[in-house]
Amino acid sequence: MSGYLSSRKLTNVKGRIKYITNEKKQENIVDYYNTTDSNFWRMLAKENQQRHKEVNAGGKCCESRELIIGIPQDSNVTAKEICDNFKEKYQVECTCAIHQNNKNGIVNRHCHLIFSERQKLNEPEIREEKRAARTYYYDEKGNKCKKADAVKIVKKGTILQKREVRNFTEKNEYFKSQKFVYECKEIFLKDLLKIEWSLESEKRNKELSEKHIGKNNPKESYIKQNNHLKSIVKNVCNASDFVINAEKGTSLKELKTGYNIKNFSVRNYEENENKVYSFVEEMQSLYKTRVKNEVKAHNVVNSDLSMLKKEEYIFEPIQNQILNDYEPQVNSRNKPKVIDFIKSKLKDMIKRIEKLVNIQDLLYIEPKNKIEIYQDKRNNNLYIEDSNYIKEQKQRDDYEPEI
Repeated sequence: MSGYLSSRKLTNVKGRIKYITNEKKQENIVDYYNTTDSNFWRMLAKENQQRHKEVNAGGKCCESRELIIGIPQDSNVTAKEICDNFKEKYQVECTCAIHQNNKNGIVNRHCHLIFSERQKLNEPEIREEKRAARTYYYDEKGNKCKKADAVKIVKKGTILQKREVRNFTEKNEYFKSQKFVYECKEIFLKDLLKIEWSLESEKRNKELSEKHIGKNNPKESYIKQNNHLKSIVKNVCNASDFVINAEKGTSLKELKTGYNIKNFSVRNYEENENKVYSFVEEMQSLYKTRVKNEVKAHNVVNSDLSMLKKEEYIFEPIQNQILNDYEPQVNSRNKPKVIDFIKSKLKDMIKRIEKLVNIQDLLYIEPKNKIEIYQDKRNNNLYIEDSNYIKEQKQRDDYEPEI
């Protein structure tokens, strides 16, 4: 659930606050904070209900709103930090409870942030009673008209506005917008919780999200096919972004641009299917080339390290050349420092190569075509074996047997 944020309206704010703070109904309440007191929420609920009746809006009254935010398990964020961030940005009162429960071995840490859509006035605003000074006539469109054309009559003395006391401002309509939700994701997910999030990735995930299939849906088989195609696109594009060291979403843009794909709707499935599988083959080929190049690069750096470790005087000219090559990166020609730098670099290179090997399933590479990496114990060089690699050739070149 980490990285999740959704907004909803509340029709019973007092009951909701009581529920999220009830230890008997919650598995584990990690933290709780309220920027105001219970009297504020009582007054807010009462006034919202009164105003709802006045305008004859129909349906249930929205007394306040709630954000549910997924929190990483290792995060130390507090309910007070969440409330303070929200109140500082939007100038409204709020309350927050952080919960944690364990379902099927997954720790689900999240918070419920309840906030008011109205600000409380410094002084109550009193609206006096208003009555019709004379009889008014209205036509079908609600405009004033002559008595003969009237469909609605408001008699003299009719109460037009009851005397009332208002403690709150009008609702902030911005809280209903999608822009507000995206802004909250920026504030909480990206800035406060340090989760990798962007509006571009949000739109991308929405574009590739699988469509829900309802009961007795006549297009069930088509939707399933298209959902599977979306899953392939998502996996391959995410893996490809890592392969080419590009920002997330780069491969998806290249797929849509290079193969002229407008969207991944069900009606475009047949047109998109061949394009997607062609793209997958292209990425598989690119992947193998990239792995081979990175293995070669590793071995070059590993060779530099081996050369610097040699003590014989005869290797000094070559060692000086290597020190010159690394000086811009290390800001030093000191041999021990350069050696430490190269060792660290090799560790990073190996980690990346290991990840490259592990993402082959995301690129839908068949088991018989998968690449395997071997390391020579004598010199620590890496070697590749795939369906096109001949073991006899490796042995003929005096390579170490696989480990």
